[in-house]
Amino acid sequence: MEPKKHTILGTAGHIDHGKTALIRALTDIDTDVLKEEKERGITIELGFAYWKDNITIIDVPGHEKFVKTMVAGVSTIDLFLLVIAADDGIMPQTIEHLDILRFFGVKNGIVALNKIDLVDEEWLALVQDEIRNFLDERGYTQVPIVPVSAVTGQGVEALRNLLLQKIEQVEHAENNRPFRLNVDRSFTIRGAGTVITGTVLSDKVQVDDTLIVLPQKQKVRVRGIQVHQKDEPAAYLGQRAAINLSGVKKEEIERGSVLVAPETLEPTTEFLAVLHTASQIPVKVKKHQEVRVHLGTSELIGRITWFDDDSILNPKTDYHVRIRLEKPGVCAPGDAVLIRTVSPFYTIAGGRVLQLDCPPFGRIKKEWQTYFEVLQKGNLNETLLHYLSWNGFKAHDISSLARHFFEKQTVVEQALNKLVKEKKVQSFDFHSRTYFILSAALGAAEEKFLKLLRGQSDALHAEKGFNKNELMNSFKNLHGEEVFFERLLQRMLNRQQLILMGDAYFLPEHAQAGKRQERAEQIATAIRQAGFESPTLNELAQRLQLEPEVVKIGLSDLVKNGSVHSLHGQRYLHDEHFRDLREFLKKHFDREQELDIGAVKGFTGTTRKFLIPLLEYLDQKQFTKRNGDVRVKGPMLK
Repeated sequence: MEPKKHTILGTAGHIDHGKTALIRALTDIDTDVLKEEKERGITIELGFAYWKDNITIIDVPGHEKFVKTMVAGVSTIDLFLLVIAADDGIMPQTIEHLDILRFFGVKNGIVALNKIDLVDEEWLALVQDEIRNFLDERGYTQVPIVPVSAVTGQGVEALRNLLLQKIEQVEHAENNRPFRLNVDRSFTIRGAGTVITGTVLSDKVQVDDTLIVLPQKQKVRVRGIQVHQKDEPAAYLGQRAAINLSGVKKEEIERGSVLVAPETLEPTTEFLAVLHTASQIPVKVKKHQEVRVHLGTSELIGRITWFDDDSILNPKTDYHVRIRLEKPGVCAPGDAVLIRTVSPFYTIAGGRVLQLDCPPFGRIKKEWQTYFEVLQKGNLNETLLHYLSWNGFKAHDISSLARHFFEKQTVVEQALNKLVKEKKVQSFDFHSRTYFILSAALGAAEEKFLKLLRGQSDALHAEKGFNKNELMNSFKNLHGEEVFFERLLQRMLNRQQLILMGDAYFLPEHAQAGKRQERAEQIATAIRQAGFESPTLNELAQRLQLEPEVVKIGLSDLVKNGSVHSLHGQRYLHDEHFRDLREFLKKHFDREQELDIGAVKGFTGTTRKFLIPLLEYLDQKQFTKRNGDVRVKGPMLK
């Protein structure tokens, strides 16, 4: 049974405004545990206070040097506690932290106006007005401001009660995605080994589960789980968890790594996103510029470009962007993304990931508004159709689509089955797997493929057709792949857009079935006329004035239907003469025990040039058996 929904409360605010002191006043827990934090009196790493059974408070650093650590903490919170010192008011990190909260979609929170014991009533009223305007300008009109003093305890009880009330009102995300956890800390415990911490973003994790560490794709096993410092058999959506792992060293898994269930998500180096820029952008940011990209608890370097017309990013504006990462990162559609400059560090934009591994920029440039409109709706059925249509002539199985969208396979299967019923998508089996393709793409592929084949067709192809490998290689010119090709080929055969004869495929306008049969009969006649002087392929081509490839096809058909015998692929004997020879052998062995070459020469009237391959063929087929210089009756001669 799943426990009560877990809530993550995260602090934010400028350095020395009293975030850690306020948490201590609320929970009696000191989140500054590092020696350096104690000595300097500031938070450097993420701190955690486990409040009640289902509430975790994440204390983030307020210093500008540690914004990336702050981002790692904020990426998973449900509710924020923005702390502003009454004697300082709004400061640079106050602004940046609230922008980051807004970019990460954290809409619900409380402002704690701390250190009210240091100011008089008149100043307090002025600061409250300033903060109210500050919040309203950024869309936080419903966020309350609570005056408090962590030192004297004034207002702490009122803040605690309001926080609990807000926590009860938090709307938790649906638990319909596979397990994922963004690692925010990694350390070693003597006797236990590697331990990581993070918030369970979806589904659950259990002891003995096998997980994958991304982006390094390393397999690990869960040895133990703690939630709120208590051993548990499992950790669920929203819970802060410490997970003891086997199969990985501390140095191999660090902040920014991601734990997922096997076969559910792949690292990416490119994604599409929609961003909203900060209220102020102190530097010019141009297309293709290098930026810092924050995804979950990771910080990566990437290049940003946008489809909108602006040559530089303007403040307070929405942009539809493509981001390419220098190294593989881990994200999924719907994830928050934060963009900062490389140097100096400024937060410039934030928003949501929309799609991984997008089509080339130029391909969607003309229709980018429509493209992004569908992605931003977030409807899985529409997004699936959209993805299949923009992926060209490719087929996808359920597992690959589930990984791409980071959804459970059952969810994707349900959406696909609905699309199949609506005849917008087709399903088919290939090599024991079920694949899905867009119905419209199949029709478009047939049209383009026929046009391509007609352009490639010449007199030789009219005679010999196309083999399957030739067709597949031609289809690759349309950026098609093998599984889609198999479905397309079957469709074209069913619709008689291609005609299969033997192992060759012909365009219908060549009426190849009749021509091929006619050509085979012509070759058979020539072989029959040659008698026991069995001709070679090249001799037939010269005699009939045909291309060797055409003769080869005809010979293949004749050998398959038994009209002609191939003497080791070198010479060819008509079945009519072979039957005569077989009757001769039966009568001979009725009278004699042995057969010499002279007897065969007398019957066939040919020279050793033709007799040797013929006799070897008889031995191979076990009509005769060689015994020194003579032959005896073989088991196949009945």
